[in-house]
Amino acid sequence: MKALPARPNLERLRREAKALQRACLAGDAEAVRRIALALPAAQPRGLPLGKAQTAVARGYGFASWPALRVALARPDAGEPPAVAKSAADLDAEQLAGEWFALSEAGDLNRLLRAIQVGKGRLEAARAVMQRDRGRYLAFQQVLVGGVQARHPKQRQLSAHALDSFGEAWTRPALIAAMDDPAPRVRWMAMHALSCHACGDKPEGLEAHVQGRIIAAATKDPNRKVRFHATHALAAGAVRAAIPALLEIRAHETDTKLRDAARYALWRLTGGGPLPKRPAPGV
Repeated sequence: MKALPARPNLERLRREAKALQRACLAGDAEAVRRIALALPAAQPRGLPLGKAQTAVARGYGFASWPALRVALARPDAGEPPAVAKSAADLDAEQLAGEWFALSEAGDLNRLLRAIQVGKGRLEAARAVMQRDRGRYLAFQQVLVGGVQARHPKQRQLSAHALDSFGEAWTRPALIAAMDDPAPRVRWMAMHALSCHACGDKPEGLEAHVQGRIIAAATKDPNRKVRFHATHALAAGAVRAAIPALLEIRAHETDTKLRDAARYALWRLTGGGPLPKRPAPGV
């Protein structure tokens, strides 16, 4: 385990994670060894950036990238100025208190609007909330209930929130939401289950979840769901999806879906030049 430098810099650590990802794609033996130590179940070829960040964080003794970010936000991390960090701490505590209060009041609409803040502020506030396990579980339960709310927008935003605030026990609600009648809820649930860039996720997607996302990428009647399902397969490092993605790339008539499959295949195999990432507005 390495020690953090005396004056740690988050941007430098981001660059370290990106360099680790590139080295894994190139088959570098030392990079592959680092991934094997930090994430034994991960596939170095096609390694998502989120997992590379997790590996970097664990190399410095932190459980996850969000935990490393929160640690660097503390004054004792050696990152000046202390006054600014103190202000950041106060902001995190204020957000945590506001979100707890809204969830305890049962005001789902205001809560879903309130948590739409920048990633750094969200992660800092989440770390504060996690210190009070009882209140945090109740807060999460409100989001789980929101995935079953009457209005599709509420269900979508609740699934989106569980991308950052979810844990193992909240995953069944997202898995059920993959069958939601509203397309926007289906694809958001798949994203929340598979994306490692926000919050902690299992190292590997559950086999039955993999199968359902593969089915959505190939058979869902909504093309936007198919598009986002394809990206979820890449984000979740689902190598079992490669045959299905090859079929999409070879036979799909929709250009954007074909491009999405090509991009996902590049992420999963790490071979060839990087294709242009398709825009999400399909």
